[in-house]
Amino acid sequence: MSNQKHLVDRRVLAGLEPMRSMDGASLDELAGKTQVEEVASGQTLFRYDQSDNATIYLLSGTVELVSRQGASRLIEGGSEDAAHPLSPEKPRQVMAISKTPITLIRINDTLLEVLRGHKRAHANNKAEDADSDENELFAQLYYDFTQNQLKVPSMPDVAVRVRKAVQDEGKGADAIAKIIQADPPLAARLMQVANSPLYRGNAHIANLRMAITRLGLGTTRNLVMSFSMSNLFQTKTPLLRQRMIELWKHTTLISALSAILGRMSEGFDVDRALLAGLVHDIGVLPILSYAEDFPELASDPRALEHAIQTLRGQIGALVLRQWEFDEDLATVALEAEDWKRNPGDKADYCDIVIIAHLHGMIGTPKMARAPIINEVPAYNKLGLGDLSPRKSLQILEEAHADVAEVQKLLTG
Repeated sequence: MSNQKHLVDRRVLAGLEPMRSMDGASLDELAGKTQVEEVASGQTLFRYDQSDNATIYLLSGTVELVSRQGASRLIEGGSEDAAHPLSPEKPRQVMAISKTPITLIRINDTLLEVLRGHKRAHANNKAEDADSDENELFAQLYYDFTQNQLKVPSMPDVAVRVRKAVQDEGKGADAIAKIIQADPPLAARLMQVANSPLYRGNAHIANLRMAITRLGLGTTRNLVMSFSMSNLFQTKTPLLRQRMIELWKHTTLISALSAILGRMSEGFDVDRALLAGLVHDIGVLPILSYAEDFPELASDPRALEHAIQTLRGQIGALVLRQWEFDEDLATVALEAEDWKRNPGDKADYCDIVIIAHLHGMIGTPKMARAPIINEVPAYNKLGLGDLSPRKSLQILEEAHADVAEVQKLLTG
């Protein structure tokens, strides 16, 4: 693959989706960060199930997209098909091979989401002078992102060490136990979850190594990240403290419901569903942190909530990508409140969190604004049976003890 690169012309970007609807400033910003690559014939651009942080567009030449079943189609540079990304789904659903020498561009997914979010925020608020603080907040967030200076919460050290030990070093239960034992409260919570209704086996777990062995290294890694999250939901600003408490309460409820739904749904891991629920609103944390510098916004719950709803998805995806989480969890942050979301026939963890959200609304004022649960695409893909609001209430009542147990585990 050639290393020859040069910056793309903004007029090229203006002919691609979704950049066709971007303003000039956003296009200039994107053009200044996007390089054209020259690639030789016969090169593989990406493979099946590959997850990455790039949206790829073909500018010239021919690319073949090959499905797992062997079906293929050709994309020609300059065609209307080429105005759209090559295989936008993550993980990739096809393999892409250059059939001729080609030129392409790779746009950072997070940058693209932030620029699109900036446009939507501007379009929604341009006639509302009362939202000037929100626009200023977004401008500061956006500027810091483009300068690689965005203040995002750091993943707790023990979670980083456990993830590295499991993924990068391939260490076993004994080594992982030594890391976790340095944090006695965390070790106690892992013991507790190993004996909880979610994971309980035939025998009581009496020590941390046994707990890790029962749970497995992948599950232990996910649970350590989950239990470490509570330390992030803190603020020194009295005006924002109540909002942070409400956010953590909401997050633990959605996470607990996601875990129960993950247990009920074929093909999902309970711990992964738990983690998906916990990170779905992670983008709110940097927003609240930045809001501390905007007293008028921090003291106005309505304006603050408007800012959160406008920005949370893009910023959440940015945080998770910076933490090097898998792309499916970044998708949760971006799309977990999009009731009409339907990217394909196969259910994913974002679908789990969407249904958890709808379950969490039952019996609250928010229910009046929610869609009927069995009309949501995520419901049909999860195959949870004949759900309805009445049936959902019954499920919640039956799972009440399990939900309470999971929330207790999360809150310590």
